[in-house]
Amino acid sequence: MVQLEHVTKEFDDTNVVDDLNLDIKAGEFLTLLGPSGCGKTTTLRMIAGFEKPTSGKILLNGNQVDDTEPYKREVNTVFQSYSLFPHMNVFDNVAFGLKMKKVNKEEMKERVIQALKLVQLEEYGNRKPKQLSGGQQQRIAIARAIVNNPKVLLLDEPLGALDLKLRKQMQLELKHLQQTLNITFIYVTHDQEEALTMSDRIVVMNKGKIEQIGLPYEIYEKPQTRFVADFIGQTNILEGTVSVINGEVAMMDIGGQIIEIPNNGSLVKDEEAYISVRPEKMKAGNTPFDGSVNLKGKFKEKIYVGSVTKIVISLSDGTEITVNESHDKIEALTNTNDVYVSWSPENSVILKK
Repeated sequence: MVQLEHVTKEFDDTNVVDDLNLDIKAGEFLTLLGPSGCGKTTTLRMIAGFEKPTSGKILLNGNQVDDTEPYKREVNTVFQSYSLFPHMNVFDNVAFGLKMKKVNKEEMKERVIQALKLVQLEEYGNRKPKQLSGGQQQRIAIARAIVNNPKVLLLDEPLGALDLKLRKQMQLELKHLQQTLNITFIYVTHDQEEALTMSDRIVVMNKGKIEQIGLPYEIYEKPQTRFVADFIGQTNILEGTVSVINGEVAMMDIGGQIIEIPNNGSLVKDEEAYISVRPEKMKAGNTPFDGSVNLKGKFKEKIYVGSVTKIVISLSDGTEITVNESHDKIEALTNTNDVYVSWSPENSVILKK
């Protein structure tokens, strides 16, 4: 449905988007995820037609649209600021685009009512935007976009202004709406949990480039780079030297302690390497665990965070490791004795530098 071929965008001789190649499928919920300034919103604006690529091609449904005006593209955009007309009621706000296209009154009324039903606000047609909550205003902005039957809906951090509880509710509603409409959603956010909750696929961006594209499970469980591992959720990144390679396994020296890691074919003896291990994949105890990777350190602190307790352990080289343990499985740990951090070898994810 959407193709970006070698798309670059320069501002003041800086590549904000740098040689981007991306294919987005019809009916897909795809999220552009990354920190502020990574190029995700600029990418969205180029698809919408609000920005023109410095070089490269953008195709919508097989047609090149680099020089096509925004209003002639079969896309609509929903912004974080709802951009509703305060002097118009809800019905007229949603109908505005159809009036501009000179759609006849009967069809316009039918389409507006259907759009309001989809966002569960069909009773609110006569209200003004100021009479609505933030979540309701955001739904009206979405209804105004979908009433035009776009092939692609672009959403630029649309839930960013909502409180946490409402944002989580709206995440599920948006996902269900996308499945009902079966149109392509391209969603921009810097919120990792939001991306994991809603997306069919996630594109992780950093400094104008794509770091990794994959299913939410792949992005979280199998990060390919240190940036992705560090940006998505919480992880422990351990740095060491590859001391032995033996078929499908390798040995890694971390501050004088030797551990076993899987060999993915990219490791070279005596080179520095990084592995990522998620805190929930680890255990902490007063003795090593059989059949596991074990690192010895000192207990530093416990932090209660509701569903789990975070245990922080410091290795002799100063590296700090965080372990997430359920409350009923925590051993009595003290900073006077050695403490062991353990995990299964297959939970070590080798990272590209």
